[in-house]
Amino acid sequence: MTSRLRKYVTALASARDYVAQWSSDHIYADQALIVPFPTLAIFDPTTHVWSIQIKAWLYLPFEGRKLKSYLPSLPGFLTGKTDETKPEETTNEDSKKVDAEKKLTAAIAIEENKKAKEQDEESPDDDENENDDIYADALQDELDETNENPGRLGLFFVGNSVKVVTKSIINGVEHLLQPSDESGFIEEQLELSDKEIHSLCTKIHPESDDKKFEYDIQINDIKTDVQQDRCKAFKCTIYVLASHGVSVISDIDDTIKVTKVLSKRALLKHTFYSYFKPVDGMSELYQKWSEQKCQFHYVSASPWQLYPALRCFLEKYKYPMGTMNLRKFTWSLKFLKLPDTYKIETITQIINAYPLRKYICVGDSGELDPEIYSKLYQTFPQNIAHIFIRDICHLPECLPTCHERYVKAFENIPKERWTVFKDPIKAEVSIAKLIG
Repeated sequence: MTSRLRKYVTALASARDYVAQWSSDHIYADQALIVPFPTLAIFDPTTHVWSIQIKAWLYLPFEGRKLKSYLPSLPGFLTGKTDETKPEETTNEDSKKVDAEKKLTAAIAIEENKKAKEQDEESPDDDENENDDIYADALQDELDETNENPGRLGLFFVGNSVKVVTKSIINGVEHLLQPSDESGFIEEQLELSDKEIHSLCTKIHPESDDKKFEYDIQINDIKTDVQQDRCKAFKCTIYVLASHGVSVISDIDDTIKVTKVLSKRALLKHTFYSYFKPVDGMSELYQKWSEQKCQFHYVSASPWQLYPALRCFLEKYKYPMGTMNLRKFTWSLKFLKLPDTYKIETITQIINAYPLRKYICVGDSGELDPEIYSKLYQTFPQNIAHIFIRDICHLPECLPTCHERYVKAFENIPKERWTVFKDPIKAEVSIAKLIG
């Protein structure tokens, strides 16, 4: 990890700590916003009961310009560009409450970033040809605005709504949920009978037995001094799949969305505020698979704060919707570690939930997808019908090394069960051929 990247994370974490100290003093529980995540329902054939996974995140909105006044050179941290200008002194009430020690910590981090930038200038990111000024301006615009639903970067600095009691409303019945944890995360399982589930569901595809239904989640007004009509309800989708069928387990970064994970600076840029760009041809491939009654499970090591933006990305570029599995985020360097354990555990849970279905795994060569899917195949050879790896290497001299890597990763998997591709148009479209 480069010294500059360490300074990015240090400064952002410092700013996050600062925001946390005043957010809960200015926002009440009824103003918390809820981001529910689409999940799977799991059937227990012995009890004929469905387990409904409720996952959501509560956060408190804040004014981005407060963060800007505290850490004015934040765009420089993400673009590698240092702002030498002195920020204007603020006179609002919140500025007077700034913790001097934390402000000093950020100032030190800013100075260290300048030094790190000078050290790294001899080895710039060769794969980044975009104009950093554009991104810096875009970020400044975001931090200048007061927004109840902040952009991707803003969602990393909102206040967490801790120990707020919520309830889910399914078919008119209220189910009280456990309080949110220290990060504002809610995770709980509810049980519904087979009869209840099928009375709620609608078919995803006219010729498929895969179904889904929506539920509402909102603040529990009994636990707050708030009238019920002030507590907004947020909708989310639960997927209820048939025991037999085909599911696509897909990575996100550099598989369907351009992220450039091999460059940490580019990774931060594409994660925090540059426009999400689709990988050419992947949406069309997924649409063709969806037309053949495939269901989709997106598994990524990206933080769950990105879900609202990822959901819009899927809708905008017409990717099939499905369950979304993202990683819980913490402000520490540990989060930047390789995600192999997380992905293996998450995908294992999906396959175990529907052990009779066939699975097509799609990933890329940027990190460890070939090795991850290979390990999963050893555990589930009857379930994983095919593995697709999008090769993102653009250097001709790396071809022998890349080829050797794939051969080693898939040495115990039949050749007809895995495909490495650069252009999605060359990937097999027929589901019947893939699972045959």
